[in-house]
Amino acid sequence: MDRTIEEIYETLNREYANIRERNKKKQAAITAEIYIKIPRIKEIDDEIANEGLAVASRVLSGGESPKKAVENMRLKMNSLVREKEKLLKSAGYAPNAMDEIYDCALCLDKGYTDGKRCVCYDKKLSRLLQRYSNICMSGKNSFETFDLDLFSTVPDKKYGISPRENMSSVYDIACNFASGGKDAPRNLLFYGATGLGKTFTSDCIAKRFIDRGKTVFYMSAPRLFTTFEEYKFGRDTTDRTKRVINSIGDAELLIIDDLGTEFRTAYTDSILFDVINSRIIEDKSMIISTNLSLKDLKRIYSERICSRIMGHFTEVLFFGNDLRLK
Repeated sequence: MDRTIEEIYETLNREYANIRERNKKKQAAITAEIYIKIPRIKEIDDEIANEGLAVASRVLSGGESPKKAVENMRLKMNSLVREKEKLLKSAGYAPNAMDEIYDCALCLDKGYTDGKRCVCYDKKLSRLLQRYSNICMSGKNSFETFDLDLFSTVPDKKYGISPRENMSSVYDIACNFASGGKDAPRNLLFYGATGLGKTFTSDCIAKRFIDRGKTVFYMSAPRLFTTFEEYKFGRDTTDRTKRVINSIGDAELLIIDDLGTEFRTAYTDSILFDVINSRIIEDKSMIISTNLSLKDLKRIYSERICSRIMGHFTEVLFFGNDLRLK
């Protein structure tokens, strides 16, 4: 299992342990308060706790038949419980005030029910994965809100199809990629002008990955290269920067946005090659998004970088009118 996802699961396990401990202390405090205010309830609880041993003793000594002993115990228990509930109510407490406390009544704060992840576990996991991803998710960017009606139906003279037809194909490719099926592409290259839906589509994919319990990490190309440079040359060696660099390599999906807007040097080119090449070798998915054309990519970047991209990425073209101007 990926090191990062292991750490996230460990974090979740600690969170559940903390929830159980917190609720245990809260319940103990309530019980102690009630015992002080209503001493008779402490006596009732002691009687209930000891009744089983008392019944066993009477049966073993021959004082009662097992059937009669069980019936008498049931009657006594019911009487004690009713008395306890009446005392609690008269003191202003709910009848279940001394019951064990749980944040989730489905899994009893264990995270699993019948060997399957509880809905509360999935919600917590999604929250942690979103926090890890470095993406600010509003919940609006998803395949469910992917609206093809925003795109023109007029065929583009250069490409021979309309932006809507193209985006329908983009949608299918993105959904297939996000599903992780055996026939899904491993990596995607989004290219085209600004404002055509590249970031939105990346967010849709990221959300679907996270919903599947996968780790996603997003970073703009300029910030990615700056992070490596600052760490390498000792300008930023904080634990946070170390975690970011680890995440670039560890995440099950890495999204590099705005490739081509960085200040290029021989060092940034070497970093780009190393990141792409290492993730290809480890069979970890990537999305690279750029405003550059394929022709400009080949002109700007080295042959070995372009060969990795062209040979291992499915190229996805975005064209049409800037959606931000609508």
